[in-house]
Amino acid sequence: MDLDFFQFCELIDIKPEEGSQLIHSMSEPFSEEDVEDKVMHNWLDHFKIQFHQVHASWHKSKEQLVEMVKEINSDRTFAVYTENQQLFKKYCSNVRPIKEAKEYFLN
Repeated sequence: MDLDFFQFCELIDIKPEEGSQLIHSMSEPFSEEDVEDKVMHNWLDHFKIQFHQVHASWHKSKEQLVEMVKEINSDRTFAVYTENQQLFKKYCSNVRPIKEAKEYFLN
């Protein structure tokens, strides 16, 4: 089920079994000062729910990106969300640079 911060009180009605699992997925950086995190853990501790944290960011390391581009093996790849498009050309021959104000078509 999907359970956000404001729905934790519904655990009272759900009555989860001791040892149930919660996978917490987030894309924002973790902060130890996060009040919502402390409240969530209080609920989980009360119901003896096991907690698992998964970071769900699309940010990848250079090595992970290069591996992904090679695995997909497309004819052309455009490095859109990066500070250095040319860096990927060094690792993958199918990477094409993007020029400002130029129109590109994918077929």
